[in-house]
Amino acid sequence: MAILYQARVAILRRYEKAMTWTHQHERTVLLGAFTVALLIRVLYLTLFVGLNTPPQYDGIGYDLLASRLLEGKGYINDWAEPTAFRPPVYPMFLAGVYLLTNHSFGAVRALQAVLDSFTVMFVFLIARELANKRVALLAATGAAIYPLLIFETGEMYPETLSFFLQFATVWCLVLMLRMDHLVLPLAAGVMMGLTVLARPTAAPWVLLVLVWAIVPSVLHSPVQKLAAMLLGLMVVFGPWTIRNYNAFKEFIPISSLGTIGLWSGNNPLAQGGGVMPTPQTWNGDDYPERGWYGWEGISEMESGRRFAAKALQWIRDNPFGFVRLIPLKLLYLWSPVSYSTQFGRQAPAVLVALALPPYLVFLVFAGVGIFIVRKAWKQIFPLLAVIISINMLAIIYVGATRYGIPMGVSLVIFAAISVDHLFYHSIQAAP
Repeated sequence: MAILYQARVAILRRYEKAMTWTHQHERTVLLGAFTVALLIRVLYLTLFVGLNTPPQYDGIGYDLLASRLLEGKGYINDWAEPTAFRPPVYPMFLAGVYLLTNHSFGAVRALQAVLDSFTVMFVFLIARELANKRVALLAATGAAIYPLLIFETGEMYPETLSFFLQFATVWCLVLMLRMDHLVLPLAAGVMMGLTVLARPTAAPWVLLVLVWAIVPSVLHSPVQKLAAMLLGLMVVFGPWTIRNYNAFKEFIPISSLGTIGLWSGNNPLAQGGGVMPTPQTWNGDDYPERGWYGWEGISEMESGRRFAAKALQWIRDNPFGFVRLIPLKLLYLWSPVSYSTQFGRQAPAVLVALALPPYLVFLVFAGVGIFIVRKAWKQIFPLLAVIISINMLAIIYVGATRYGIPMGVSLVIFAAISVDHLFYHSIQAAP
C-alpha cells in the first residue's frame, strides 16, 4: 500500500509540474500540439492510407464535381444537369487544390492533415478560454490522438474541412462572451455558413447558436452581434441560393439532399443506419432509377419531395416503428466503429473489442465534465449545441459514426475538464 501511495503522490506531483510548465510556455505548447497532431496524421496517411489512393464512396462524387468545375462544365451531376445535391464548399476546396497541384489526391490529404492539426489548436484555445491552460493541454492532446479525427483526414470527405471551420467558429463565439468587436460575430457568421455549405448536417447547430446569441445576459450588445452573424451568413448563402433559384426556380439555401436522408432512415428496412434506394429496398414499382439522385425526368427537389412523402407515410403508418428506431439510430451515432450508414462498412469484431472499452471510459469522463461545468451553460453552449444538434438529426434521420465525429471534439474538451478536476483535487488533498 505504501508503494502505491508513493506512486500516486509522484504522479500527482509530476502532473502539477507539467501543468506549471504549460502555463509558463503557452506558445511552445500550442506549437507542440500542432506539430504532434500533424506528425500523427502524416504517419497515418503514409503508412495506412497512401497519399495518392483514389477516393472511395462519396469521395468519388466530390472528386467528379471538382473535376467538372475545373473543366469549365459548371456544377453539374453525372447526367450533365445542374445539381444542388451536394453543397459547393468541399468540391470548390478540391478544385482549388487540384488546380495548384495537377489533380493530386496526396495534396488534398496533406492539406487536410494540416487543417485537422489547426483544429487541434482551436481545441486548445477554446478550452483555455472556457477553463484554463491545464485543461487546454489535456484537450489538445486528446484531439491530437482522437482516432476518428485522424481517420477522417484520409477520406476525401468534407468532414475535416468542416470541423476546422466549425471549431474556428466556436472559438470566435467564446471570444464574443468577453469582447465587443463586431468582427468576431461577422467572422463567426461567415464560418458558420461555410461549415453548413461543407457539411449540411451542421445546419441545426447554427440555428441553436443563433438562439443562444439572443438569450438575455449571454452576450453584450446582442442585437448588433446577432445582426453581424446574420450578415455573415447571408454573404455565404446568398450566391449559392441565387444560383440554385436560377437553376431550379426553387428556394434551396443549402442542399437538395435532406429529404432523401429522411427516407433512408425511415422505411420498412430501416434498422437505425441508412438504407440505399435500390430496386430491392424501394417498396414499390416506381423505384428511383438514379439512386440517391432520384428519378429521371424530374428535378432533384421533386425527387426529394417523393422521398419525403414516402418516409412520412411510413412514419404515419408505423409510429411505434419510428419510436423503436430511435435508440438504434443513437446507437449507430455514438458507436466509434460503425463508420458508415452503408451496408458492409462496419468495423471487424477485433477492432470493436479493442475500441469499445477505452471509448466507454472516455464517454464517462466527458459526461462527468459536462456535469462539472453545467452551471456555466451559457459559456459552454456552443460546444453543447454540437452534441445536441447531431442527436436531434439522428433521431429524425439516421445514425452513423461519421455523423457523430464532431461530437468527439466537444467531448474531448469536457473529458479534459473532468480529468483535470480529478487530478487537481487529488493534488490539493495530497500531503
